Amino acid sequence: MWSEFLFARRCCGAGKRAVGVVRKNGDCGARKCVIGVIEKCAKPLYVVLLALLCWPAVSLYAADGRAPFASLLAGGLSPVGLGGYNSTPAHFADPAYGTAFYWMDEVDAFSWSLSLDFGNESYRVGAFASYASMDSLYRSTYWELAFAKTWAHFAVGAGYGLDMEWIPGESLWARHRLKVGADYGWRQIHLAGMLSGFTDEGVSPVVGVHWISEEALRAFAESDLDYLYVGAEFRWKFMDICTSYRFPDFAVAVEFSVRWGRVGASYARGFRHNSLGWNGVLVSRWMKSEGGKFN
Repeated sequence: MWSEFLFARRCCGAGKRAVGVVRKNGDCGARKCVIGVIEKCAKPLYVVLLALLCWPAVSLYAADGRAPFASLLAGGLSPVGLGGYNSTPAHFADPAYGTAFYWMDEVDAFSWSLSLDFGNESYRVGAFASYASMDSLYRSTYWELAFAKTWAHFAVGAGYGLDMEWIPGESLWARHRLKVGADYGWRQIHLAGMLSGFTDEGVSPVVGVHWISEEALRAFAESDLDYLYVGAEFRWKFMDICTSYRFPDFAVAVEFSVRWGRVGASYARGFRHNSLGWNGVLVSRWMKSEGGKFN
C-alpha cells in the first residue's frame, strides 16, 4: 500500500523516464493530443458519474480506498468488495459498481476511479480504472481486469493491469502489471495471499487473514513483509465505521459510511506523523438486494 512519499518519489522517477523517452522518440504531437483529451475530460466525467450514482432512484454503499496514495481501508485481501489497485483478484462475487474521488492536503494531488464487480457462485469478474494527477508534474491512468474461479470455500484469481504515465507536455509510456491470488475460507476465517508486480520490476507478496463475523463486525491483519496492516469494521443498520492501522512507520485511516438499501456513501480520512493527510469520498451501488451480506 503506497504512502504519500512513495507516490511523490514515483512522480520524480516518472520525470526522468519521460525525458529519456522524449529524446528517443522525438515529436509526439498525436500523443499530446490524447493526453489533452484525457486531462480535460477527467474531472467533468467524474462529476457526471457521481451525479448518476447519487440520483434518488438508486441505492449506495461505501467502498474501499482506491487511490495510489491511500491505503485500502478494508485490506487488499478482503474476500469480497469492489476491486482496486492493491486488491486481490481472488474475490467472491458480490455484484456492484462504484466511483471514488481522493485528494491530498495542501498539495494539488487527486485521484478518481471507477470499479465494477459481477459474477455468481462459480466465478467473479472485476474491472477497475483510475486517473491520478499531481500538480503539473505527473499524470497517470491505470486499467485493470481480473477474473476469479470460485467454489464454496476457495477462490483463485488472476489480473492484468495497464499503467500509462506521463509528464504534461511530454511523451507517455506504458507498463504492464500482473496479479495472482488465492483465498481459502473456513467458517468465519479467510486465509489469503497475493503476488503482484510490474513486468519491469520485482514481485511483491502479501499475506493475510480476514475474520468476517455473522454479527456486525469484520477484522483483518495483512503484511507485505515490510509493514503490518490491521483493521476492523463495525456495522450498524444504517452506518459503518472502518479503521485501519499500519506498523511500523505508524499510519491510520478512518472511514464513515451510511447506507440506504442497495446504496451507500462514505467519507474517508488518512494520515500519519509528519506527513500530508488524504481524504476520500466514495459512492457505490449493489446489483442485488442482498449485496454486501457476505458470510
